[in-house]
Amino acid sequence: MDFVRIANFNNQFEAETAAHLLDGEEIPYNIHSNEALFGEGGVGQYVFLSVASEMEEKARAIMASVSGGGAENV
Repeated sequence: MDFVRIANFNNQFEAETAAHLLDGEEIPYNIHSNEALFGEGGVGQYVFLSVASEMEEKARAIMASVSGGGAENV
Protein backbone atom coordinates (compact mmCIF):
# COMPACT_ATOMS: atom_id res chain seq x y z
CA MET A 1 0.00 0.00 0.00
CA ASP A 2 1.42 3.36 -1.05
CA PHE A 3 1.01 6.42 1.18
CA VAL A 4 0.97 10.10 0.20
CA ARG A 5 1.68 13.12 2.38
CA ILE A 6 -1.43 15.28 2.82
CA ALA A 7 -0.83 17.66 5.74
CA ASN A 8 1.90 19.17 7.95
CA PHE A 9 1.35 19.96 11.63
CA ASN A 10 2.99 22.04 14.35
CA ASN A 11 3.13 19.06 16.73
CA GLN A 12 2.17 15.42 17.10
CA PHE A 13 -0.90 16.18 19.24
CA GLU A 14 -2.48 18.14 16.36
CA ALA A 15 -1.67 15.35 13.90
CA GLU A 16 -3.23 12.72 16.17
CA THR A 17 -6.34 14.84 16.62
CA ALA A 18 -6.77 15.12 12.84
CA ALA A 19 -6.09 11.40 12.43
CA HIS A 20 -9.12 10.59 14.59
CA LEU A 21 -11.29 12.03 11.80
CA LEU A 22 -9.66 9.64 9.36
CA ASP A 23 -10.27 6.74 11.75
CA GLY A 24 -13.98 7.51 11.63
CA GLU A 25 -13.92 7.10 7.85
CA GLU A 26 -11.69 4.01 8.00
CA ILE A 27 -8.91 5.73 6.05
CA PRO A 28 -5.47 4.15 6.65
CA TYR A 29 -2.90 6.75 7.76
CA ASN A 30 0.58 7.21 9.19
CA ILE A 31 1.85 10.00 11.40
CA HIS A 32 5.50 10.83 10.73
CA SER A 33 7.40 12.73 13.39
CA ASN A 34 10.86 13.20 14.81
CA GLU A 35 9.52 15.02 17.91
CA ALA A 36 10.23 12.02 20.11
CA LEU A 37 13.88 12.04 19.04
CA PHE A 38 14.64 15.74 19.37
CA GLY A 39 11.86 17.17 21.57
CA GLU A 40 10.43 20.65 21.34
CA GLY A 41 12.55 22.97 19.23
CA GLY A 42 14.68 20.13 17.95
CA VAL A 43 16.69 20.42 14.79
CA GLY A 44 14.74 19.25 11.75
CA GLN A 45 11.49 18.90 13.66
CA TYR A 46 8.58 17.82 11.50
CA VAL A 47 5.20 16.22 11.88
CA PHE A 48 3.10 15.19 8.92
CA LEU A 49 0.22 12.93 8.08
CA SER A 50 0.10 10.55 5.15
CA VAL A 51 -2.78 8.41 3.90
CA ALA A 52 -3.23 5.44 1.60
CA SER A 53 -2.96 6.80 -1.94
CA GLU A 54 -6.31 5.37 -3.02
CA MET A 55 -7.98 7.38 -0.20
CA GLU A 56 -6.12 10.64 -0.84
CA GLU A 57 -9.04 12.61 -2.32
CA LYS A 58 -11.43 11.69 0.51
CA ALA A 59 -8.79 12.41 3.16
CA ARG A 60 -7.95 15.81 1.65
CA ALA A 61 -11.65 16.72 1.70
CA ILE A 62 -11.81 15.84 5.39
CA MET A 63 -8.67 17.86 6.17
CA ALA A 64 -10.03 20.82 4.19
CA SER A 65 -13.22 20.78 6.27
CA VAL A 66 -11.18 21.29 9.44
CA SER A 67 -8.36 23.40 8.03
CA GLY A 68 -8.90 26.09 10.67
CA GLY A 69 -6.72 23.93 12.91
CA GLY A 70 -2.95 23.51 12.85
CA ALA A 71 -2.78 21.60 9.59
CA GLU A 72 -1.00 22.95 6.55
CA ASN A 73 -2.22 21.05 3.51
CA VAL A 74 0.50 19.94 1.13
